[in-house]
Amino acid sequence: MEKFVIKKRASGKFRIALIYPNTYRVAMANLGFRLLYFLLNQRREIFCERFTSDSNLSIESGSRLKDFDLLAFCYQYENDLLRIIELIEKEKLWDKPKLFGGPCTTNPFPIRPFADLVYVGEAEASLEELVEAILRGAEREELARIRGVYVTEIDNEVRRAYPSVLPKLPPFQVSSEDTAFGDAFLLEMSRGCVWNCKFCMGRSIFAPYRERKLDDLLETIEIAMRKGKYKKLVLIAASIGNYSRLEEFCRELRKLVTKFGFVVSAPSVRVDALNEDLLRLIVESGERTIALAPESSERLRCWLGKVFDDQSVIDASKLAKRVGIKQIKLYLMFGLPGETEKDLIEAARLVNEVKRIGVRVTVSANPFVPKPHTPLEREQFVELKELKRRFALLRREIKTKVITEGLRDALLQALIARGDEIVGRMLLHAYRSYGRLDLRTVKGAAKQLGIELSDYLGERKGKLPWHRVKLL
Repeated sequence: MEKFVIKKRASGKFRIALIYPNTYRVAMANLGFRLLYFLLNQRREIFCERFTSDSNLSIESGSRLKDFDLLAFCYQYENDLLRIIELIEKEKLWDKPKLFGGPCTTNPFPIRPFADLVYVGEAEASLEELVEAILRGAEREELARIRGVYVTEIDNEVRRAYPSVLPKLPPFQVSSEDTAFGDAFLLEMSRGCVWNCKFCMGRSIFAPYRERKLDDLLETIEIAMRKGKYKKLVLIAASIGNYSRLEEFCRELRKLVTKFGFVVSAPSVRVDALNEDLLRLIVESGERTIALAPESSERLRCWLGKVFDDQSVIDASKLAKRVGIKQIKLYLMFGLPGETEKDLIEAARLVNEVKRIGVRVTVSANPFVPKPHTPLEREQFVELKELKRRFALLRREIKTKVITEGLRDALLQALIARGDEIVGRMLLHAYRSYGRLDLRTVKGAAKQLGIELSDYLGERKGKLPWHRVKLL
């Protein structure tokens, strides 16, 4: 049962299908998806309905995609493109206008064969201007002049759009129990990042760092919990511990937790910005799990830009246990540039030391994927055989269960992340040739078309296509 679903009469409206190419559970845990649904439906002449991969019918009215005037795809993760291609082909949507937006559009070229328009940037900046232009039937050339808009037919230069000041969050979000967070209100405290980790896109594609005003955050929480009666508040930021007025925020948030009785959750906390007040508040509200990301050995961690030692991770874990945290999730990477067996063994040793503290430890270890607009964008993606060997070493050394999202999926992610239009067309060829998209069919299509995957997965040299996208 959802709360705050928007219902309108479809007759006479410009209908937008807001498509998240993953399950409902994943889609509704995404703040961007929730905010777009609210922002687009603010206009009286628009009816925006949601689609997820669970069904080919809209959530709001059970309509089919062919009934909509514009298909708006939330392109959050590179591998979502595989599901998007399958959807376009199965539902025969080639003649429908398609708009793509989301973090992965900062390299818009792999999606060029599938998109008419690509919005590069943050919705609050100029999405309304774009929608207004679409509603009055503006020509492509006019659309291309809007900041953040890439018109695939024109292949224009594009500059990322972003607001200099973050607006207040709407105090109502569509929500349900059937999401990764449960019945939760997602509170974005800041956007961008003050750190500069070499592997992460967060600093570059969400720059500059901006915070929401303390009073605005507290007012939003008050209204949301009073009227929405959400069971959980999820704090969202690249590094919550760096919020400039965190001490005051925790003090006032504690009062609201007492008043309304909701749980506070912070999905990931940076080790060198860990705040005891926040940890205590999380525990007092009923949450017992935090996530830390030591990434690798101390040597590689510092080289990556996370300049804290192993002892800091251990001390943070001890503090978490002392205030009442029962479970710590640890995130690791492998396949990093310059990585040795010694680095992997030292990372495993750190995990084992955290486990000896007396908390339940879960470990997620995933391959390093070089991303556009990062200092490591030119690095190679390590070959699968070698990745398997390194992952096996980690699993052998770590004295607890280690999970991974999948090495083959990581390879496809690396291919798409640094791909171009040729990659997009190759994926379409793979689907049309084999009826599905996975590593085997993609390799088959590459062979048929004479494309060397190593050109995209190996060390990248020369001009990079995404450098045409200006982020600031």
